[in-house]
Amino acid sequence: METKIIKNTQTIAAQNTAPDNYQHQEQQTREQLLSCITSLRARIGGMERLESEHERVEQALINALREWEETFNATQDPIMLVDKEFRIVQANHSASLFFGKPLGTLLGQTTHGLLYETELPPDNCPLKIARQTNKHEEAELYLPQKDVWVVASADPVMDDDGDTAYFVYIFRDITYHKKSEETLAKLNQDLSKTVRDLEASNHEHRNFAHVIAHDLKSPLRGIGAIADRLIRSYSGKFDKEGAEQLRLLIVRARRMSDFIDGILRYAEIGYVCEERHNVDVNALLTEIIGEIVIPDNIEVVIEPNMPTVLAERLRLKQILQNLLSNAVKYIDKPKGLIKIGCTEENNFWKFSVADNGCGINEKYFERIFEIFQTLVPRDKKESTGIGLTIVRKIVELYGGKVWLTSKIDEGSTFFFTLPKTINQGDEKCLC
Repeated sequence: METKIIKNTQTIAAQNTAPDNYQHQEQQTREQLLSCITSLRARIGGMERLESEHERVEQALINALREWEETFNATQDPIMLVDKEFRIVQANHSASLFFGKPLGTLLGQTTHGLLYETELPPDNCPLKIARQTNKHEEAELYLPQKDVWVVASADPVMDDDGDTAYFVYIFRDITYHKKSEETLAKLNQDLSKTVRDLEASNHEHRNFAHVIAHDLKSPLRGIGAIADRLIRSYSGKFDKEGAEQLRLLIVRARRMSDFIDGILRYAEIGYVCEERHNVDVNALLTEIIGEIVIPDNIEVVIEPNMPTVLAERLRLKQILQNLLSNAVKYIDKPKGLIKIGCTEENNFWKFSVADNGCGINEKYFERIFEIFQTLVPRDKKESTGIGLTIVRKIVELYGGKVWLTSKIDEGSTFFFTLPKTINQGDEKCLC
C-alpha cells in the first residue's frame, strides 16, 4: 500500500516537471525567433538603405547628366565631340544653329566636310594638329562657306590607357572683331594718307605764303621808298592836303607790311618750332620792354618772383610782347601803369598783364581774339588785329587758356595760363 503511494508521488512530480521544460524550450525558441526576426529586419533595413543609396546615386547621376546637357546646349559657342577620324559624335544646339542643320544630320559627318567641303582637313586645322601633338591647339580660321572668322580650339580627351578617345572642338565667332580690325586698319591707312597729304599741302601753303609775302612786300617797299623820296625832295611843292595824303600813303603801306608779317607769324605757329627750354620770364620781360617803344608817361611794373618756365622762348616772347604792346597802345591816361604778375594755380602758371587804359566792353571779349578784329579804327590806332589771335593760338596749343576782365575807363587785365609740366612726346615743340 505504501509502495503504491510512493510511485504515484513520483509520477505526479514528473508530470509537474514536464511543463517547465516545455516552457523553457518555448522561451528559447521565442528568443531565437526574435533574434532571427531582428537580424532579418536589420538585413532588410540594410537592403533598403542600399537600395535608397543606389537610387540617390542614380538620381545624382541623372541630375548631373541633365545639368551637363543643359550647360552643353546653353553655351553660345558651337561645341562638338569629334573622334580620331574627325567625325562628329556629339554636338550642342549652337553647333546646329551654326551649321544650319538639325543635330541628327551633323552626327557622323566630318568637320572638314562641313566646313570646307573637302575630303581632308586643311593643314592649319587645330584638330589635325592636336591629333599629332596630343595637346591643346588653337587657330584663327576663315570659313568661306559661311563667310565668317572663328577661333577654333581642339582639346584631346584621354581614355584609361592614356590614348586619345576623342576631341572637344569649340568655335568662337570673331567675325565682328575681325571686320572691325580690318575697318580700323583701313581707316588708319586712310588717315595716314590724309596726314601725308595735309603735310604736303601745309608745306606747299607755307611756301606759297612766303612767296606771296615776298612778292607783296616788294612793291610795298617800293611804294614806301617813292613816298619817302617825294616827301624829302618835293615837300615844298605839296599843299597841306597833298602832304597829308602822302603821309597816309606811307602809313598804309607800312600797315600792309605789318599785316603780311602778322599773317606769316600766325601761319608759322604749330609748324615752325624750336626746342623747349627753361626760360627766365623776368629776363625775357626785360628784353621785351627794351625792344618796345614805351612812352615816358607809362610805367611798367614787373612783380617779383617771376618763374622760370619750360617753353619755346620765341612763342613765350610773342605772347608777352603782344599783350604788353596791346596794353601800351590802349592806355589813354596822362599817367599810365602796366603791371605784369604771375601766380601758381594747381599745375599751371597763371600770368596777368593789367593796364589802366580805356577798358573794353564785355560784349567784345570774344571778338578781340578773332583775327583782323579791332575795336578802334585803324587810322586812329595802328593795329593789325592779329596780335591777340596769335596769343590765344599759342596758349591753347600749350594746353592753357586766355581770358580777360575789364571795366570801361578803368582798364583791362589779360590772363593766360601755361602748364608747369609738358606731356610725354611734346618735349620739343608745338608741332
